[in-house]
Amino acid sequence: MFKKVAFLIVLATMVLTACQPAAVPTEAAKPAAPAAATEAPAAAPTEAPAKVWTYADMTVGFLQTGSEGGWRAANSASFKETAEQLGINLKFYDSQNDLAKQVAGFQQFIEDPEVDVIVMSPLEVTGWEQVLKDAKAAGKPVILSDRRIDGFEDYYVTFIGADFVEEGRKAGTAMCELLKDSATKNVWELVGNVGAAPAIDRGKGFRETAEACGITVTKSQTANWSIKEGKEVTEAWLKETKDVQGIFGQNDEMAFGAIEALKEAGLVPAVDVKLISVDATSGAFQAMLDGTLNGAIECNPLLAPQVYEAALAALNGETLPKWIPSQESEFYMDDPNLKEIAAGRKY
Repeated sequence: MFKKVAFLIVLATMVLTACQPAAVPTEAAKPAAPAAATEAPAAAPTEAPAKVWTYADMTVGFLQTGSEGGWRAANSASFKETAEQLGINLKFYDSQNDLAKQVAGFQQFIEDPEVDVIVMSPLEVTGWEQVLKDAKAAGKPVILSDRRIDGFEDYYVTFIGADFVEEGRKAGTAMCELLKDSATKNVWELVGNVGAAPAIDRGKGFRETAEACGITVTKSQTANWSIKEGKEVTEAWLKETKDVQGIFGQNDEMAFGAIEALKEAGLVPAVDVKLISVDATSGAFQAMLDGTLNGAIECNPLLAPQVYEAALAALNGETLPKWIPSQESEFYMDDPNLKEIAAGRKY
């Protein structure tokens, strides 16, 4: 009987145990959740490196004034020869001394997809507002060579050339020295084309120094930079009067024309009438060696290396001064080294 009761108790215990729900595992016992995949940070977008321009990449559109004698020929040659040496693609435009043609040529270079930078020797100081604005809108840097314009400095990169006012001052100082012992100091002035920066500035500078020593500019007229007109203007003046002690030619060619007119009128150039010119080309050196020209103030035409260097810098985003002066000197017929200097001239 006892055995039967014991068996029933054991059996009941087993049944109760089997009917209990399974124990819920604790947090510690739970399996770890899989780690979330970590995303790599997005790479910052990289900018393409800026293009570094070289001379071989450049196409330059050059607007020349035209042909005005030896100085301008040397200036044009400088641009062509230097471009070839540096591997620059040069597009050369001859404005034929016509402002309307030069403006039209400027517009052509703006529209030409090959032209990267525009270089100009402006015929006149005004008339450039629209094309300068168009060039800036097209992203084409503009560099002025040899001659300035009035205003609009924000629309061109730099001007490379001479200090024309200082050239005039040097000529005036030289004329003062030549006429220091003269009782009268009447001087005639042969002027370049009206409206051109060198004509305006050289005339201004000449008066600053010449009038301070008692010189009076009794006649002044344009002869458009030419030998022919320089001679014609001087001939006309000589028919009116021969009361002249000095002639200032704003370039060599006009002075050469005056020399011819003086000879034909029976006057001895550089003796009876003193002559000073500007440019100092090889022809001026020959005239000084011949004793017909007293002195020449240099205006350096070999500007291309400086201009192309500035053009390359502009394309590469460099900031340039608004004026880069050319290096110049002055020469006189009594210089003992004149013949040696003349032999080494490139223009």
